[in-house]
Amino acid sequence: MIKQFFIYKGESSSDLDRAKAAQLSESLNIDAIDNLELLTSEQAAFAFHDEKLLLHLYLDKSLTDLAFDFHDGEVGFRAARVSKSNEVVAKAIGCKPNYRPVVLDATAGMGRDSLIMAALGCNVIMNERNFAIYQLLKDALSHYKQSKDYRALPGSLDLNEADSIKAVLENESFEVIYLDPMFPERKKSALVKKEMRLFKQLAGEDNDADRLFNWAMSQPVKRVVVKRPKGAPILGSSKPSHEIKAKKFRYDVYLVG
Repeated sequence: MIKQFFIYKGESSSDLDRAKAAQLSESLNIDAIDNLELLTSEQAAFAFHDEKLLLHLYLDKSLTDLAFDFHDGEVGFRAARVSKSNEVVAKAIGCKPNYRPVVLDATAGMGRDSLIMAALGCNVIMNERNFAIYQLLKDALSHYKQSKDYRALPGSLDLNEADSIKAVLENESFEVIYLDPMFPERKKSALVKKEMRLFKQLAGEDNDADRLFNWAMSQPVKRVVVKRPKGAPILGSSKPSHEIKAKKFRYDVYLVG
């Protein structure tokens, strides 16, 4: 687990990237460093590259980096071609021909599921409690909101730095709570996707997933949707109203309102 953060302002950065790093260092009250080799396995450093935020950290004794990008890879491709018929999450959250629910993604993470729901036409409120993940997601969302892809979305994306259980979301109402808690990986770590391993370096396991689920079930919403790996146990003690299966995971759907 990462216990300490810095801001990297190395000479290899552009003047603009160094200026943005200095601004972030001041706003977050985090010390700056100019040598990444000084980092330990329990430390990480934010940096800017081409004006986009990334995080340098160690994985398997090698220094690597993590960044989020809503345009990148499979999720950008899916969002551009999304439809109610080709995304099983649409059925899970209750999309209908003339209805799209307002969704609280209480475990935003990398924001990918939220993006797909917004592409389906939902207004999505994202909560992320982990400091580093929130900073990366905030930067990625800021860049995405300046693009024509965001302007073309039928839905919307808004982000809070918040622990959903403790947060008081003023003037925000939602009909569906969406949960995707971290699940202990059963395969050997070398086989797990690098990005997810880096993510777990920052966030760890969701040891309070049951408590989060119980909180969600107590809220005045129409449904709670929990994304689970294939074969994983349900959260809490309540059986789902129904489940929707995909190739590698399933959605446990709880109709509560």
